[in-house]
Amino acid sequence: MAGGGALAFTALLAWVITARPQTRPFASPMPAPTLVQEELGPVEPWCAPELEAVPGSGCYVDPGKHGATLVVYLHGRYSPEMVAEELDRQSRLARLARARGFAVLALHGVQGECNGPELATYWCWPSNERNATDGAAFATHAALAIASVREKLGPGRNVLLGFSNGGYFATLIATRELVKFDAITIAHAGPVEPTHAVGRAVPMLLITADDDASDPDMQRLDDELSRESWPHVLIAREGGHALPDWDIDSALTFFERTGRETLPLSPPLASRSHRPRVAPPDADADADANANANANANANANANANANANAEADQ
Repeated sequence: MAGGGALAFTALLAWVITARPQTRPFASPMPAPTLVQEELGPVEPWCAPELEAVPGSGCYVDPGKHGATLVVYLHGRYSPEMVAEELDRQSRLARLARARGFAVLALHGVQGECNGPELATYWCWPSNERNATDGAAFATHAALAIASVREKLGPGRNVLLGFSNGGYFATLIATRELVKFDAITIAHAGPVEPTHAVGRAVPMLLITADDDASDPDMQRLDDELSRESWPHVLIAREGGHALPDWDIDSALTFFERTGRETLPLSPPLASRSHRPRVAPPDADADADANANANANANANANANANANANAEADQ
């Protein structure tokens, strides 16, 4: 992030709060005199082999290129039993991004931030209306970690990739502008109401999948961003809830192209969905069409409830 963006991150050093990696640390804001005395925090060895553990519970890949674009990665919700799956996602992102000249900073959520006592051991992010107020403190810590990496990487663009639970937090970051980014990719997540741009409406890529339980949320986010005239792209693929290489490559391509192009992109990004996008209902549609839509919605209430419950579970 160049210019004013770099200054904004530097300014955050004066009031940053330290995140404790194993517990939910942000319930009560610290008094101002203590904030300036806090440091970034410990190095936490949770990284895949391709990444270096850095202060602030981060994992970092340096592409050996001064001023490289930095991809900040927010993982999905996972438990101690699912560490291998998360490290695989982290590892693939690191390899694919570095091969294309990107730096990567993977940040770590905290245990205790998920909704529900049954998720107490899961690492999560603020991701819904119930814990959205925690977002500012998490974002402050993230901004300091980014600024720390930028000291050795040099000034450049900062972009954000959020997957699943981390994707909901990425939506929260984007709509509240909790941290300034140059472009954002949200993969297999959805909106955190209300969907309004507090600051800049940065270019956004939405990635969904035909058989993903979060697909209705992604479609709703697409509709809400369109309503707000927010520059964004929606792409879809076959399959379910995952972060395969195709998703990662699509995000990296989006980050590259938005560095030199404005939206809409021409030619557009590739999509692999076998299902046509269903447009949102027209407010001026006749009463019969609305009645049919309502009847269909009622007939599918149980299926929708199950899908929403599955999607919400990862929030």
